[in-house]
Amino acid sequence: MTAKKNQTLQNGSAKENVLQRVLQLPVVSSTCESLQRTYASTKEAHPLMASVCEVYERGVQGAGALAMWSVEPVVRRLEPQFAVANNLACRGLDHLEEKIPALQYPVDKLASELKGTISSPLQSAKSTIGNSMDKIM
Repeated sequence: MTAKKNQTLQNGSAKENVLQRVLQLPVVSSTCESLQRTYASTKEAHPLMASVCEVYERGVQGAGALAMWSVEPVVRRLEPQFAVANNLACRGLDHLEEKIPALQYPVDKLASELKGTISSPLQSAKSTIGNSMDKIM
């Protein structure tokens, strides 16, 4: 377990947060950054869309604040169960990180490698189909 994966509490013990860990995975963080850039550039390019998005963003912020306020008592009451679920989720994430190394790469690197991996068999299949069609004709 790395220090990056841990959140240090006031008493010095470390407690993992599965949501923070998922957001720190290179494949997730690079995807979020790409979406954020696309969203921002779309708002810049289309002023009407920008005004609609700003209204929507304010509505989502207000709804989020209201939701947090209304569920806070329930969250406090269920905190021990959330801690157990978080620990289980962290263990599951450990397992996924071991079994799926692609999670440690940015999405652009994965896309370029995937493109190369897929294009070669597709070219081979295309060639085989073309040769078969020539023989049939």
